Amino acid sequence: MLCAAIAAAPDLDLLLGIHRMYFHSLGAVFVVLLVASVALGPGQWRLSVAIAAAWGSHLFLDWLGNDTSAPYGLMALWPFSDAYYQSSLKIFDAVSRRYWLPQEFVWHNVAAAAKEIVIVGPFALAAFALARWRQSRA
Repeated sequence: MLCAAIAAAPDLDLLLGIHRMYFHSLGAVFVVLLVASVALGPGQWRLSVAIAAAWGSHLFLDWLGNDTSAPYGLMALWPFSDAYYQSSLKIFDAVSRRYWLPQEFVWHNVAAAAKEIVIVGPFALAAFALARWRQSRA
């Protein structure tokens, strides 16, 4: 549950008006790793790495998305570069932010979320099953 919340956390930058910038970068992943390492202590390095990986997974999935708002993509290599990057694969649909068109806004976003669940869901279920299996063996 903690890692799921951490994986969603990069989108808190929407509240700051800097979406897909600093929070969506390898620099942010490093900061998250550093903060988790200090907060949890040296004996919890695996959890610190898992937390940083959860943050990084958000970046990877956003990179695979179809961003239709300029600037396109995310500042993945910040602080080394201010360039924006977006995969040419565009596996995930763009999110509609046209809330003033309720029919399009709701149905488009429901369809986009369903597609994401179909694509990512099997990986999440496999990870959950593997964790349960490892717990049962311990």
